[in-house]
Amino acid sequence: MSHRLGPYPSPPAVPVEACPIATTLGSLGRKWTLNILRDVAFFPKASFGLIRSRNPGLRQRTLSIRLRQLVSEDLIRRVVPEEDRRHPYYELTEKGLEVWPILTSLFQFGIRHHADRVFADGRPRSVVEVYPKDAGLMLGTLSAFARTIEDGRVASGVPRRVPASE
Repeated sequence: MSHRLGPYPSPPAVPVEACPIATTLGSLGRKWTLNILRDVAFFPKASFGLIRSRNPGLRQRTLSIRLRQLVSEDLIRRVVPEEDRRHPYYELTEKGLEVWPILTSLFQFGIRHHADRVFADGRPRSVVEVYPKDAGLMLGTLSAFARTIEDGRVASGVPRRVPASE
């Protein structure tokens, strides 16, 4: 008698030529990529220096390459402020905002299953506990995102950051 843990999906309803997970990992699974996206997502106006300082071991050349790749994949954009051209920064694009549910899932897994390394007291927590004011932003609307197609493109369904002035 076999014992199954938890629900397993049935086969896809439409043909899938290549594994979507493997395809996504081809882009997001490169070393340092998720760390860089995390910093751009969680730290508004993330500069090259900030990203480098938050990732010990990340070499300047590797960071330059990853940033160029993420820009070319339209996940982030490099912003050069007119008033301070010497201090460019990076921000998520509309497409990049769709990474929020992925980052949140990894974050949730880490605070739940690696609490002994994440928190001094080792107690697991939920996203709502860690981000009480921003749980909606962190959790997004993954269900709506996964089900919505507009004009042949996936609609983000992920809340955008709203500057404090709005």
